[in-house]
Amino acid sequence: MRIWDIAWKDLKVFLRGRTRVVFSILMPIIMMLMLGFIFPKTGGSYSGNIGIYSQDLIFNSKVEKSLPASQTNKMIFYNSKQDLIDALASGKIMVGAIIPKDFSLSIALNRPVTMDVIPSPANPQAGIMMAQMLSDMFGQAGSQNIKQNIVQSNLINADGTNFNYYDFTVPGLMAMIAIMSVMTGLASAITRERELGTMDGVMVTPISRGSIVVGKILAQTIRGFVTAMIILVISWLFFGVQFSATSLLWTIFLLLLGTFSFIGVGVMVTAAMKEQETAMITMTTITFPMMFFSGVFFPIQQMPKFMQYIAYIFPLTYAADALRNVITLNVGWNFIWFDVAILAGFAIVTSLAATFTFQKLIQD
Repeated sequence: MRIWDIAWKDLKVFLRGRTRVVFSILMPIIMMLMLGFIFPKTGGSYSGNIGIYSQDLIFNSKVEKSLPASQTNKMIFYNSKQDLIDALASGKIMVGAIIPKDFSLSIALNRPVTMDVIPSPANPQAGIMMAQMLSDMFGQAGSQNIKQNIVQSNLINADGTNFNYYDFTVPGLMAMIAIMSVMTGLASAITRERELGTMDGVMVTPISRGSIVVGKILAQTIRGFVTAMIILVISWLFFGVQFSATSLLWTIFLLLLGTFSFIGVGVMVTAAMKEQETAMITMTTITFPMMFFSGVFFPIQQMPKFMQYIAYIFPLTYAADALRNVITLNVGWNFIWFDVAILAGFAIVTSLAATFTFQKLIQD
């Protein structure tokens, strides 16, 4: 048989699957449109409130007198470092600055001084740029004849360790890879079994349909969780990401919930597909754009406004946000309850829908 005959045979097999063809066309269209709109057309300037916790008794009044109202209006002063961290977790401020006790004296004596700056875990790029802006701003507020770069910013995490950009990416990566591994597993766990005929054997057993769905959800949740734990261990061993005992427990809980929240959708999609290849293409079309929309690699706050609305459709957005707060800021229930509620809602609704539609989808 000629080479072209072999190629044409495979193409005809591919074209017979309408769903496969549709999603194969949609995938590049969605990706190009998404990448074309997701990045802001202009960059380099960021706006947002600045949190200040000053250990220098005269700093606050000095800043308010020396700086114009357009700058001080964006500043919120806090009485403790914990209040500053809580404001970062709740999104009230974009960056938090901790002013040392000898700050004003050092400026007056033209002596170098360093202030600690905690970037927002939701948008660290903005925090880094605003940290440099704060150095220039506070230096000018202290004296008109200061040396250049006399005020330095030391980027730190909430626990006092040096700021690490992996603290922004790791939480989203853990949630994303857990979900991606689950989606890949579902294609083999359901569609592949359907192709081989073993699913028919399972369906005629006395096991309830709900038990079948729950069993498959549980297996894929465990698979996704183990994958996420591997990422967590690697990030701790090689990239310096730190976890307290409390944040570790919250991380485990959120990973399980985040994985569980998306599996119901995966069960319904893969159960409706008769071929594994079609299921894989469909799942990729759903999950791959979700990586970019959900703020895993690129902060949602820097996206165009209409893209931000799209981002909050995906459960991965809420999982990544909650994980960043517990890992980087070591906060608890008061600051992640909304994310947990959304994830739990996704999990319950989609799992129930998968349970009630599973038999019909398999038999169609």
